[in-house]
Amino acid sequence: MNIFQQLWKSLYSPKTISFFRFQGIGKTISYIFLLMLISSLPFFIQFSLLATSGLSSFREVIQQEVSSFTIEHGQLTSPSPETKWIKKGTTDIIIDSTGTVAANDLAEKDQAIGLLKEELVLSVGGQLQTVSYDIPGITAIDKEEVIQYAHSLQAYSAIFLPVLFILYYLFTSCLSFIKASIFAAFGMLFKQLTGRKLFYRQSWRLAAYAMTPAIIVFTLLRLAGIILSFSFLIDWLITAIMLFLAVSSIPLPKSKKQPVAK
Repeated sequence: MNIFQQLWKSLYSPKTISFFRFQGIGKTISYIFLLMLISSLPFFIQFSLLATSGLSSFREVIQQEVSSFTIEHGQLTSPSPETKWIKKGTTDIIIDSTGTVAANDLAEKDQAIGLLKEELVLSVGGQLQTVSYDIPGITAIDKEEVIQYAHSLQAYSAIFLPVLFILYYLFTSCLSFIKASIFAAFGMLFKQLTGRKLFYRQSWRLAAYAMTPAIIVFTLLRLAGIILSFSFLIDWLITAIMLFLAVSSIPLPKSKKQPVAK
C-alpha cells in the first residue's frame, strides 16, 4: 500500500491503521511529513495572499484613510487617537492607537493586518503572528516610513516567502513528531485498557496515522475560512478516539481469547 492509499484508509478505517504498526519507521516519518505538507497549505495560500493583495490594501488604507501617526518607544501614537477597522477586499485593516483592540480580537479574521498600540499583528487563517514595536536600533517610525516598509516587503516577497514557508513547515513537522510521541503514550494506556499486545514503537506508528482525520478536517475548514472555537481540544479528541479504535482493532493475544464453547 503506497503512502497516498494509507492516507485515504487512515481517514476512516481504524482496523487498517492497526496493521501499520508493523511497517518501517522511515515510512511512518515520511507519512508525517506528507500530513504536515497538506496541513500547511492553508497557511501557505493565505499568507501568500496577505503578502501580495493584503499589503497593497494595507498601503492604500494607511495612505488614504489614516491620519499621521508615529511609532516611538514601542508604542503607536497619533495626534487624534482613534480606532479604525476597515475592510479592504479580503483583508481587515485595523489601526488602533488607543489600546482598545487586543491581538486576540483579530484571531477570528481569516486575513487581517493590525497596527495596534504596542505591536503589529498578522492574522492568517486564525493563526496570529505578532511583532513588537520595541525593536533595538529603531527609535521612531512615521506613517510614510510604514508605507515604504510595506512596499519593500511586497517587492521582496518572492525571496522571503519561500524561506518563511520552509521554516513554518519544519516547525509544524517538529510539533507533529512531539504530538505523535504524546499520543503514543496514550496508546500504551489504551493497550492496558483493552488488553492488547503493543510496544511503544508500534503505538507511535499508530498515533502518526490516527492524526490523519483531524488534520485533514481542520485543513479543509481553514481552506474554507471556517475557524472553530476549541479547535485544539477537538483535534486531540478526534485523534484520541481514532487511536483508541485502532488499538482496539488489534487482535487479542491467544492467551486472552475466550475459549470457544463446545
